[in-house]
Amino acid sequence: MAAGKRKLAGAGLATHSTKHSRKDQTRVEADDSSNESMMSSEDSGAESDSSMHDADELKLAGENHESGVGGSTERSKARGATNAEIMALNEASLLFKSNLFKLQIDELLSETLVTAGSKVTRDLDAALKQIRDVLVAMDSTKEMTVDAATNLVRKLGKQATGHAVAIPFPDPAPAAGLALKLAFEAPDVVNVVGSYPLGMAVRTQRSFNVDVLAQMPAQMFQERDYMNYRYFYKRAFFVAMIRVQLHASALNELFDIEFELLRSDTRLPVVVLRPKSDTRLSKLGCVVRIQPSIAPDTLPLRRLMPDRNHVRAAYVAGTTDADLVAEQATPQYNAAVVSDALQLTHMKYLFETNEQCTEFGRAAALLRVWLGQRTVQHIGQQQLMAPRISGFALTMVLAWLVRSANSGGVTGARLSSSMDAHQLFKGAIEFLAAHDFNHGALQFGTDADMTVFGAQSGAVLVDPSASVNVLAGVQPWELDALRLHAQQTALDLNHHSANHFSRVFLSAALTDVTAKYDHVFRLDIDMAPFLAARFGSEMNVTARAAELEHGHPVVAVQHRIAQLLSTALARQTRLVAVHAGADASFDDRIKATRRHVFVVGVVTSADAQRLVDLGPSPDAQPQDAAQFRTLWGDRAELRRFRDGSIRLATVWGANAMPLEQRAQIVPRMLAFLLRRHFGVLAQPELLHADDQSTADCARPSEAIGDVTAESAGRLFSLSSRIVEFASTRDLSESDTDRVTFEAAIAGFDQLQREVKALEEKLPLRVLALHAVAPGLRYASLAPPKPLALAQGRGDDAYVEPLHVLVEFTTSNKWPDDMAALHKVKSAFLLRLAECYAAAHPSTHVDVSSRFFGYGAQDGLLTGASSVQLAGADDFDYERDSFVDIRHISSGLTFRLSVLCEPEGALLAHKAQEMVRAGLSAQADALQCAHRRWMRTTQWRAMHHRQILDLCQRHHPAASLTIRLLKRWLSRHMLLGQSVGVPDETAELLAARVFTDPWNGLAAPGSAYAGFVRCLQLLAEWRWTEDMCVVDFAAAGSADSEDSARVASARRVWTTTDGLSADAYATLQAAFDAAIQRKDVRGALRIVTAEDPNAEWWGTVSPVLTRRLQSLARASLQTITDCISLGSDSTLSQVFTAPLTDYDFVIKLDKDVVCRQYEQPPASAFTSDGVQSPESAPRKEVFKNLLPSMQHTSQVHVKQHANVFGQSDLVGFDPVALFVRDLVGVYRDSILFFNDVHGGRCIAGLWSPTARKTHPFTASMGANMMLLEHEKVGTKPAATLNKRAIVEEIIRLGEGLVENVVIQNE
Repeated sequence: MAAGKRKLAGAGLATHSTKHSRKDQTRVEADDSSNESMMSSEDSGAESDSSMHDADELKLAGENHESGVGGSTERSKARGATNAEIMALNEASLLFKSNLFKLQIDELLSETLVTAGSKVTRDLDAALKQIRDVLVAMDSTKEMTVDAATNLVRKLGKQATGHAVAIPFPDPAPAAGLALKLAFEAPDVVNVVGSYPLGMAVRTQRSFNVDVLAQMPAQMFQERDYMNYRYFYKRAFFVAMIRVQLHASALNELFDIEFELLRSDTRLPVVVLRPKSDTRLSKLGCVVRIQPSIAPDTLPLRRLMPDRNHVRAAYVAGTTDADLVAEQATPQYNAAVVSDALQLTHMKYLFETNEQCTEFGRAAALLRVWLGQRTVQHIGQQQLMAPRISGFALTMVLAWLVRSANSGGVTGARLSSSMDAHQLFKGAIEFLAAHDFNHGALQFGTDADMTVFGAQSGAVLVDPSASVNVLAGVQPWELDALRLHAQQTALDLNHHSANHFSRVFLSAALTDVTAKYDHVFRLDIDMAPFLAARFGSEMNVTARAAELEHGHPVVAVQHRIAQLLSTALARQTRLVAVHAGADASFDDRIKATRRHVFVVGVVTSADAQRLVDLGPSPDAQPQDAAQFRTLWGDRAELRRFRDGSIRLATVWGANAMPLEQRAQIVPRMLAFLLRRHFGVLAQPELLHADDQSTADCARPSEAIGDVTAESAGRLFSLSSRIVEFASTRDLSESDTDRVTFEAAIAGFDQLQREVKALEEKLPLRVLALHAVAPGLRYASLAPPKPLALAQGRGDDAYVEPLHVLVEFTTSNKWPDDMAALHKVKSAFLLRLAECYAAAHPSTHVDVSSRFFGYGAQDGLLTGASSVQLAGADDFDYERDSFVDIRHISSGLTFRLSVLCEPEGALLAHKAQEMVRAGLSAQADALQCAHRRWMRTTQWRAMHHRQILDLCQRHHPAASLTIRLLKRWLSRHMLLGQSVGVPDETAELLAARVFTDPWNGLAAPGSAYAGFVRCLQLLAEWRWTEDMCVVDFAAAGSADSEDSARVASARRVWTTTDGLSADAYATLQAAFDAAIQRKDVRGALRIVTAEDPNAEWWGTVSPVLTRRLQSLARASLQTITDCISLGSDSTLSQVFTAPLTDYDFVIKLDKDVVCRQYEQPPASAFTSDGVQSPESAPRKEVFKNLLPSMQHTSQVHVKQHANVFGQSDLVGFDPVALFVRDLVGVYRDSILFFNDVHGGRCIAGLWSPTARKTHPFTASMGANMMLLEHEKVGTKPAATLNKRAIVEEIIRLGEGLVENVVIQNE
């Protein structure tokens, strides 16, 4: 860039001296939804300083593309590609993993960058000139007292706006009678600073900031005005006078003018000008911030080092006692003064950096977009305070890497100035991922006295002038969050198999509190107990001074909460983020007597479910032991461990604690800490009665809050509440220790040993038993329930069989005839049953066939497809013989079938013979049978092993996530039916968020986070355009905690786990081919490396996929509202089907719904201590069903007797059989939906084709009726006889159907 294109005026940039040469550019592949996601966040409270960049310098080396907003480099079509162009393409492919990624980055920058002097910013540039003219022409005032200045501002404000304007004094406000003279003079220097003149302003969905620096004249200050807030009082008066005079100018017609805090610091108010909605400037989405500053020589900056104190304790106490307490350093106070004086100095440094490194500006812009996509701004309607980590801080880190990196005794640039924007961005991300700012101080050059800066707690990045810490005031948890995000991004950028552009720059989930953390808590507290008294004898001067140092009372409380939780939960968590709610109004910024909302987000570690939290040894670490006892009180126990050590520890459960309760250990610990130290009340699910009594006992002396006061804080979370929906009604607290997945798997292991012990008595040796039941892979809605839980007490209302495949050793004696082969398989099962019954006389063994009740017709050979019949058992398992073994020791019923490899080969061979013979119908039937055999014996067994490995070895939260997702699907009547989502597909959906977190987040650490991200996947995934892959090979590497730890140690941010690039390309090619065949069309389609064509479990229809998307969006909104309001009153709506969407509803007799015990427990529908109806919200309109449908969760369930009085029925579900028959009869006319886990309703939708009129024929395949005086062509018109069909359904369901309500004729 030519040096003359941007001129320096004094110490900074002259306003509007930039002329940009780029023209407007049309968008390339601009997807509206993607852009909205990409533009979701901007750090409005952060400093906007970055670097400047000229359009002509934006090209990568050897690159031929359109730069900036418009102009393109065209080459003649007659000549071919040059060597330089070919090298550029190869370089882009190697650097960006694909040319597409490079194009996406270019398009992102062209869409988001806003550059001064361009056609787009013409109105903004004119407005900035007008602002400058108004500022330099403002009227001055003479010196006056604080009271006089306050009255003057009120008067002028009332004259200009009609209401009084208060001076935004910081906390503490000037004391009455303070000997301080305030005056105002027009600024002597007005500059546009920050990202806008540097060519780095990033346009987001919210807005982008344009900073105008107004330098206060030096004659307004005295040499020691840096003492005791004198500088900030004068600064506040200067800001107030600017605002009232802007109101009185013509700018009042263009902008809404108000105060705002810079970096949430009451010491740093600024004037904000937001374009009014009826102006052309509002379309640009800019916000102008007028920031006061001083010249570097106005105050002696050498006296404002971070180890100095400039707020005397006597001033804080309001006394003249100079020896009141020992003076503590005020590093944040000092940094706030110095940062005002060095704005132009930093601007000049970044300008010079941009001159040396031509791609610096674009790289800094990418960093700003990346940070904005990870900045949480609100939850629901609750606005949150902007974080203090800003785009300016990241730009300074990038400048440090490019120009003068100095860390650990190594000096010199870490990134070359010849790198392009992507390389600089990637290098900065990898540095942020590896460096711990909380324990590693950085400086520009070698001039800074690091003993002065390093002595202060917190992160340190000393600026080039060696005068100020750029990271002053940034809280440790903010830097931890930054590092966590950088680690995930570094792994994404170096992933070898896929393009992760959307993860890095477009993911909206990173700004969504509900999905960003494993646990989310809403903390509503009274601020007064947390803050020191401001007046009187009760005032603690030291505590009050420490509070003032943070610059905002809310930030002080926020820091205290985060410090407690981060210290106590260091082993269980990777991050404890505490987001503070924004002030309701600007005048609330310094109020102490008010309630405030904080949102606590927790990212758990691998130790989150440990039952014992180890503490220090009292003998070896007495100070740490004392701190541990202070944290945990009576919860801390002295224990001897197997290695002989004696240590303090907290115990949160026994070894037999079920998975659901283990998942709640971290929420329990957090609730205990807040109760013990801050007196916060919590839900019973979070704070158990014994935990509360222990927390209230012998609270530490520094604890605050009255545990008996009505004003005590309230803690709310859905982490514990939402898990209740994964449970069932009949599991009491006494049963949960025995009814576990571990017990079922142990029972299966014992059965396997028992069966293998019979191999000498069997014709062939048993090679293995393959479990294929969801209950044996942690994926069933509830753990398999034994028949006998206690002495003689059995529950056979519905006996769920656990399907197992028995594989024998290979043999060449299997018959080649299908009928004979089936008979041999039955003989094997009969022999197995005889031998097992003889070895275990008390065991009940039954041999049966799935042909029972269907006649002798062989569906395998005649073409009758189980998929067409649509029964749940028919779809899942072939019709074949089986043996049911009621296992005595475990109380479970196992259903064993024979896995016969020759059967699959025989089916495939016969299908090929039919194809060669030209018998297409028979060939199709045999091919369908072969696929069904593969699904039953091969695919399901492989899927079982994959899900079991995921839940058992890698991600304990995956099991509860799967169960919650299945509960959500079943409650919306969309699980496991002919038109629903198969169980295996639901499991793959849940596995997707653990094996390959598509939204840029790490794998979920809790069932709550996993469930919310599953809903996000359903709501946001573009099934028509993007391939959804479940990479089970990457299940281990998806644990970003281990991956980040290894990568940080090696300084190599890459992973080789998971699909290779070639394997991913193969899957993508299969997906593209499916698009070409028009097999996708918006259908929910999940593929794996073993199933590239999604034929194992099929696809979900586009209509049902859209239904899932709308339900997922509504559920996500409800969850967000619950958290933002701190109430679970509407949570049950997430798991309640909107029945008004269906044409008719069949109400079943509750006595024949044998699986009704699988419904959620009554406690799941209790909100804030009030029992709510489980079904049908008040908006449902069919009144004749409402009385019997309300309070269903309180209905007595016949738990311990089969509804037909026959205790030997296994897997008999009359409702499922009734639905199967309805589907078989009316498959062309009606779509049926029901909750397969004990729902009492069957909903129906008339088929769209059935709604039409058809010409009357003799055989129409449905119950039709003639329409009088209507014809279709020359024939009479006929339509579906809906009333008659409903009457037929009532007759078919005699004894099952209680009522049918027609909602739409």
